[in-house]
Amino acid sequence: MIIYSPESIPNLLDFGIEIPLNADRSQKVFENFRGHPEKILIPKLLPIDKNEMLLAHNKDFSENLFNENADREIIKCYELMDEKGNFNRYNPNIQKYPFKDLVNKILLQAAGSKYSMEVALKTGFSFFLGGGLHHAMTFGGRGFCLVNDIVIGIRSLQKNKKIKTAWVIDVDAHKGCGTAEITQADDSIKTLSIHMGSGWPLEGPKNNQNGDLYPWFIPSDLDIPIEEGEESLYLTKLKEGLLKLEGPPDLAVIVCGSDPFEKDELASTAKLKLNLSQLLERDLLIYKFFKKLGVPQCYLMSGGYGSESHKVYSQFLEKILY
Repeated sequence: MIIYSPESIPNLLDFGIEIPLNADRSQKVFENFRGHPEKILIPKLLPIDKNEMLLAHNKDFSENLFNENADREIIKCYELMDEKGNFNRYNPNIQKYPFKDLVNKILLQAAGSKYSMEVALKTGFSFFLGGGLHHAMTFGGRGFCLVNDIVIGIRSLQKNKKIKTAWVIDVDAHKGCGTAEITQADDSIKTLSIHMGSGWPLEGPKNNQNGDLYPWFIPSDLDIPIEEGEESLYLTKLKEGLLKLEGPPDLAVIVCGSDPFEKDELASTAKLKLNLSQLLERDLLIYKFFKKLGVPQCYLMSGGYGSESHKVYSQFLEKILY
């Protein structure tokens, strides 16, 4: 089933944020399936609350999203100010709505991810046209990801005794650093991340002055770095990685970023360039792997920037649903 929650998908320009994360990518995928209502669910959702936030985040950050510090958390997450205090990718002159409205939409989107995981358990497959906020860490949002809907959804299912174990298969162009940090001591959630071998978030020194790893360098259970020019090895390395994980789990959550696409418009994705054919092979490889195991699978959109990112999702869904 395709899960669509239009009220949870923000148009960042409405908040003055100038990042090429097009709000209409979800709508464009939805439009492709409008003629097949039996394949689409449009649920009425309520935003996640403070208690659900605590499933993945610490108390201070969770409280901040519900008080006067919410604006500050948005500014940090979306990097709207540079080190000198100047605006960065932020234009208050075009801002239509306050940041608190953006927070509410993201909390609603996290509820959509949780709902989609529940649908996957019932039907075997779901694809949420949103979510996958894999950079958010215990202590706050990062890399355009305000809350870690992935871990919140999984731990909610665990808390309600619907599952015991889950795998997170992250194929976004950027390392799933937040999910790795939050679950580093959690044996019930296994993480695999295949991503650019260099570039954000894997920049700068690995250790702080105390010798501790910076949180974004905390390893996943299995990290598969792809260096520039290694695109031809991508599918082989992904297949090998899936076979290395011990399981099977009760649920697979696929962080299905389209930003490895060669036409992606975010500068920090430039070191990994897959074409549409390779991306379709990627998604079908994962889908068939878990279908053969009989593992319910939930897909979340994650990163994908620019006017053509929707094509990656649409081609996959057309292949498996028609």
